[in-house]
Amino acid sequence: MKATFRLVTASSCLLIVGCTSFDSSSQFDDVASSVKERRHYVQVVTKSITPDIQVLSGANVVKASANYVANYPVDKSAGPDVAPSKLMTEISYFKNYQEYETVTINGETLPLENTQVTSETCTEHCVTTQYVSFPFSPDIANNWSEPQVTYTFNSAGGGNRVQLSIPNAYFMAANDEASRVLGQQSQSAVSASQPISVKDTKEKPEEMVNYWYQQATDSERSAFADWAFAHRDGSGVLPTTQSQALQMMGYWYQQATPTSRKAILTWLLNQS
Repeated sequence: MKATFRLVTASSCLLIVGCTSFDSSSQFDDVASSVKERRHYVQVVTKSITPDIQVLSGANVVKASANYVANYPVDKSAGPDVAPSKLMTEISYFKNYQEYETVTINGETLPLENTQVTSETCTEHCVTTQYVSFPFSPDIANNWSEPQVTYTFNSAGGGNRVQLSIPNAYFMAANDEASRVLGQQSQSAVSASQPISVKDTKEKPEEMVNYWYQQATDSERSAFADWAFAHRDGSGVLPTTQSQALQMMGYWYQQATPTSRKAILTWLLNQS
């Protein structure tokens, strides 16, 4: 039985390597499988990743893979029109008639949504495969305090429980991909709304800081100003757990030339 399990697990690992792009040791420089610009939001679908797996009780897990479907609003008013972001997981385990029904993450237990009909394959042993998802917003990733995002699937009564872990860097890479596209969109919007003038010598970083400053809350504006004045040379890095507006202001401030940074700092002084 143990030899059979090792053989099945080994062959499953080969299958996973063939069809997934990442695992917990990967670099996530090219995380996006697709990026789509919708009317009210930008959708990033990631390439799949093999989570680290720890069976807590019940059936042995043969394989698992996950991917992230994340939706980022174009602006704050787009909230009601933005589909929820979801973490999708495909998990296969030796059949024991107890399917996973809930997920526990960040201290909260939620029902799992079936994205496909559960399947079963049988040779010497029968293997059940579930295709499930649950809500996981970009804000959760931004505010996650640990390097690994850990979640647990549970069957009714807890007979089957398995813990899966994915590096938070995987989700942050998706957030960075969306920020890049949103930054391009906002630049296009600024260009379309502001006629080109010979007298307008404002550089792109100044325009983008101005744009994201208008999207930010008062506390975010204050935090950015404090950070910018403390890092006049543009060398500092904003914490990745901050808001999108803060991230984008920090990014464009760092892209600015010394002259442009001075102009941004002068402009900030005039906003107080």
